[in-house]
Amino acid sequence: MNIMDVLTDMARTGGLGVLKPGASLDRVSGVLGAPAVADHVPDAVPSWPRTFAYGDVRLEACRCGLIHRVALSTWTESVEIPAACAGARTDNGTGTISMSPTATFGQLRAALDLARVAWESDLELASQFSIVVDREPVLVRFTFASEAGTGAADRSGATLHSAIARDTEHICP
Repeated sequence: MNIMDVLTDMARTGGLGVLKPGASLDRVSGVLGAPAVADHVPDAVPSWPRTFAYGDVRLEACRCGLIHRVALSTWTESVEIPAACAGARTDNGTGTISMSPTATFGQLRAALDLARVAWESDLELASQFSIVVDREPVLVRFTFASEAGTGAADRSGATLHSAIARDTEHICP
């Protein structure tokens, strides 16, 4: 499995394997083991929502125990993804695999079109743009870095910066 397979699956299912918005953090921990705490302020008194990580996949969970955001940053040289979420087999379901995160807009567009996954343009800024896949109630956003002044026709080579799936309807009780 490569990064295009992972990204296409994320667009198709709204998450990375069991790591999806709406999933129970307890259920995910039962499959993948306990996540690493990845709060932005490491020594602060824990409060909710909290951020956790499995390799380079970050997730945000509410006090109710449900995941409401799953993010994969792809701007690094390599990414670590839970083996079980990348289709790899391990003895106990835990562990990560490393892969190149390099993906361009043209490559992802072709992969999504081949998989018959509908997407639409979203955020447009001078140095980045996004496309979204609506998997109601989950919205998957792929954000690309582009050079300032690049027109829509010239964006095929723009590199993927991040992929984020979030629950658009969750309200914590």
